[in-house]
Amino acid sequence: MNMEINPLESIVHKTLPAGQGRYQVRMVPYQDAEFSQPFNGSVNVEMNQQMFVEARVKGADSRQFATVIDTCWATPENNPHHSVRWDLISGECPNPNDDTVELLQNGVSTSSRFSFRMFVFTANAPKVFLHCTVHLCLLAGNHCSTVSLQNLSKLILF
Repeated sequence: MNMEINPLESIVHKTLPAGQGRYQVRMVPYQDAEFSQPFNGSVNVEMNQQMFVEARVKGADSRQFATVIDTCWATPENNPHHSVRWDLISGECPNPNDDTVELLQNGVSTSSRFSFRMFVFTANAPKVFLHCTVHLCLLAGNHCSTVSLQNLSKLILF
């Protein structure tokens, strides 16, 4: 089953605590595991096709901060609080009930990456909206110590 994808890149601007600066969260779907070919324009994808997603923070010093995906979930409508949802990442870990989800990179740079296999909720709900919460953490001492900078970024996949 082929589906048409119309990726809409989502950008969220946030201010760091105590007015230390601003940063931008960008979530982009990619066609390949090397994250070199972003989806753009209208593209056909197949059911169960592997999807690759990157959440990147701009405006934060990459020598001091890393991006951590806390949760990612999908909904059939552009509403992160919709009653129908499918968790992809929860508690910084892939959903144990979905063996197609793989967390590829998290908490080591200003980009976090994961993949999952494409799905739809029902034939009557052919769109999938992807939502993620992320935070920045300090890379002090080669470990990621949390700074409370929660964001909500969303991406319309289909």
